[in-house]
Amino acid sequence: MQRIASSLVTAVAAVSLLFGAAVPARADNFGERFTVSASPNFQVSTVGDQAAGPPPGFSKLGYTNDNTNPQVLLLDYGLDFRIDKVLHLFYSHSNFDYALGRILTVAPHLSLTTGILADRQDTIGLQRGFGHGLDGQIYYFNKVRQDVSGLCLNQATCTSAQLGGTQGGLVTGNPSSIDAHGYGAHGDYSFGPNTQIGKPFTLGVDAQYIPRPSFPPTGEAPNLGGLGKYVGSQWLFPYSITAKIPLFPSPTVIPLVQYERASVLYRAEATPEVYNVIAAGIVKVINKNATLSILNVHLNGCKCSDTVPPPDNVRISVLEVKLDLHTGL
Repeated sequence: MQRIASSLVTAVAAVSLLFGAAVPARADNFGERFTVSASPNFQVSTVGDQAAGPPPGFSKLGYTNDNTNPQVLLLDYGLDFRIDKVLHLFYSHSNFDYALGRILTVAPHLSLTTGILADRQDTIGLQRGFGHGLDGQIYYFNKVRQDVSGLCLNQATCTSAQLGGTQGGLVTGNPSSIDAHGYGAHGDYSFGPNTQIGKPFTLGVDAQYIPRPSFPPTGEAPNLGGLGKYVGSQWLFPYSITAKIPLFPSPTVIPLVQYERASVLYRAEATPEVYNVIAAGIVKVINKNATLSILNVHLNGCKCSDTVPPPDNVRISVLEVKLDLHTGL
């Protein structure tokens, strides 16, 4: 958190000058500038073969016998501070729990199932509206794998027993942890004809800088999960296109579909993991402080990143039901 705080101070100073941010002039309305959000959500992993038995002639390797089909209730949350009419300082915490589809190419005649994988991401940054359908952000993010059920594979912390020690209750850092952090700039542009739910199309583009040491962490393979050899700091350029579909006469019922070219670069990987993501669902606006959404997310690893030996690839499917609540202080 100290790293996040120091980065935030620098970002606030720079962007305040760049965007012309105004310091609140009236002390009596200072509290009204804060908005707190809480989003309870239920996630169900729906990939078809996440717990499938091995095919004939294969032995089975599973990280655990429990939680083979993740069904979890989670809480996302955040805080927004309105600096002026167009500039906001924000923080968010998000959760994603899932299982991978069965993998048959890790080793000859071996069927691999993962059990539950639990990823967490914290993001802090500044957001500004520029008008004419354009919004921008700069941010810092930190992503960790909090848990791999039953086994310390690549999660952030492990018990001593999981790492081969004798004192099972102790928790320690895991040198093989999957984690990523970096800085980014994001832009959204909404366009298309005006409808009862606004402009139907939104294009999102990011430029992310991922700082890493010139050499992989001690004890890690120099090409863990990627094409080629390990390379230090890198840039990523994920993007997305979202379509809101005005099927209903009510502006409070919004079907949507999104395609995203997503990427992540973990600290010991040689090259980024790249994914094609398709999400579809419906959003119901309950009132100005609450929305309900049902979203089905399908993620497939790109063959351009060999995190799973071909012809297999990373496959994830999650159904999420989320209630988004927000209120001022």
